[in-house]
Amino acid sequence: MRCMFCKQEVLNKDDKLGKPISLARRGIAHAKCAEEDLIEKRIFGSIHIKEIVLEDLYELRELVKSEIEERVKRNNDEANLLE
Repeated sequence: MRCMFCKQEVLNKDDKLGKPISLARRGIAHAKCAEEDLIEKRIFGSIHIKEIVLEDLYELRELVKSEIEERVKRNNDEANLLE
């Protein structure tokens, strides 16, 4: 079987491209090739970042920043309670 991205054999002794993985409804690929494809397409989880309208992307950024700040604060507060 060949990788759907690089077209090289996926079942060989050389693991430089990663272990073979199955992509649902798509095919077989090397782990590294599949990861590079996700990065190129800018996909995080099931979110297709390239497809988000710019205004929504700004809003998402603010939501993520707020969430990070809240979690850091919560973790710091919990650490202070343990002291």
